[in-house]
Amino acid sequence: MPKKLVVDSSTLIALERADLLGFLGKINYTIIISPSVREEVSNENILKFCKVQELNGRTLKLSKSLEYLGIGTGESQCCALAIRLKLKFIICDDRKFIRQRFFLNNRKVHNIKILGFSFFLHIFYKKKLIKDVWQHFDKIIRLNNWERSEVQVANYTFLRGMGY
Repeated sequence: MPKKLVVDSSTLIALERADLLGFLGKINYTIIISPSVREEVSNENILKFCKVQELNGRTLKLSKSLEYLGIGTGESQCCALAIRLKLKFIICDDRKFIRQRFFLNNRKVHNIKILGFSFFLHIFYKKKLIKDVWQHFDKIIRLNNWERSEVQVANYTFLRGMGY
């Protein structure tokens, strides 16, 4: 049974720009996106790899409360879905959210780890779908204008922590 990943639009768009999207169909993960992420990407090339998970009840209420705190709709819905699905992390490369998260006074959101596109590079490498993690890392950073940003630092730190 595939593992579940909640993914934000920023990461999916980054993978598409770097021509890595097709690898999502070759890993043992179900990519879960929220309705707002579906609207943000709206590209059928991306959506064919994703399962949209609707929000309702407490999940919708949590998402709305995070939006009220200034978190973007997509990121709020991703966090709410991760909590509902009892996942320990989400995949998100949104600069603003990475910064905002540190100032939130919400224990549930703080307990969710934020990983970026480098998680997929790690999986692609382990599955032998790519040979050089750093080549793809540099390409994604460049194509998304993430040089010298929190996104670059977070993804670099993740990859170094994984031994690359």
